Amino acid sequence: MAKVTLNDITKVYHSNEEGDVLAVEDANVDIKDKEFVVLVGPSGCGKSTTLRMIAGLEEITSGELYIGDNLVNDVAPKDRDIAMVFQNYALYPHMNVYDNMAFGLKLRKFDPDIIDERVTEAAKILDIEPLLDRKPKELSGGQRQRVAMGRAIVREPKVFLMDEPLSNLDAKLRVQMRAELSKLHERLQTTTIYVTHDQVEAMTLADRIVVLKDGIVQQIDDPISLYSEPNNMFVGGFIGSPAMNFLKATIKEKGNDLVLVGKGDFEVTIPDDMAKTMKDLQTYIDKEVALGIRPENILDPAVHDDDEYDADNLIDAQVEVVEPMGSEINLYLDVGAEESIVAVVDVNSGAEVGDEMEFAFDMNKMHIFDAETEEAII
Repeated sequence: MAKVTLNDITKVYHSNEEGDVLAVEDANVDIKDKEFVVLVGPSGCGKSTTLRMIAGLEEITSGELYIGDNLVNDVAPKDRDIAMVFQNYALYPHMNVYDNMAFGLKLRKFDPDIIDERVTEAAKILDIEPLLDRKPKELSGGQRQRVAMGRAIVREPKVFLMDEPLSNLDAKLRVQMRAELSKLHERLQTTTIYVTHDQVEAMTLADRIVVLKDGIVQQIDDPISLYSEPNNMFVGGFIGSPAMNFLKATIKEKGNDLVLVGKGDFEVTIPDDMAKTMKDLQTYIDKEVALGIRPENILDPAVHDDDEYDADNLIDAQVEVVEPMGSEINLYLDVGAEESIVAVVDVNSGAEVGDEMEFAFDMNKMHIFDAETEEAII
């Protein structure tokens, strides 16, 4: 097992046609021994490039990469004691499952008895013992992914690297494999670095999440803190499904209160404890900010008790779209702002397209961001 440390890691691609392309910039990440860390972000954010630099498949332009206490910038991939699981499984089609899993150990001239012991144990862990004589073409996508995982497990590496390993699976199988991966990590306790663009995968698997945008690390935190305390609007909007709503508003003084006044004449009051403890808010009076409110924190008074919301924070809205999700309903609402907002309400809401309704913001769970820098104020 080993920790992995990235110190000011930068990757620049040089192109005669496009000029230099900055893929990753000054990434600083400390991954603890036995930790499961997920790199997440939209396509092109630099997460796979970062993983490939850790693997040694991409050259580091500048910065230092440590696996354990060893500087590995110039160490060949085969000597880094890592095992990588790829998106496309990368199995040898002419070999059966046993030989696919054993191949890396045979190359390293391991004793046949040790190879057999490791392959048998990995197959048992992954529940693929009946498949050892089959060729990859005879396997389902989920079974192929288990074989790819088994090939990594038999190596007993210091670090597992996984590049979107579940992206080729159907939705039901992805959920199942997420649970299997969690159990596998709990059992093996191997440091794992996992890349995905799926924030649900990140939230359910990770001990900590590294959020990237345009090659820059935006925030590193555990899933709950990332969800409840985003550093900026990008993180707030990327983590959570449906995404956080953002509304332009101006902070105003109203008697002893601070209120947020937005387009469409909606007005909500900032809770006293927030207004008093956040001294920075005073500097934003009469300035435009961005109010962030998650869909699940927009309450339908028809199905919530009076003590669950502040009657002063009711806003008028028209229902534009009703999206049934099973136990819940997503409502797309016109509140007079530039864009619709989304509310997640109880399935018994009874809302229909065209309805004029009132909704309440749970202001104790709202966020306020600087309109220019997009950094969190609250």
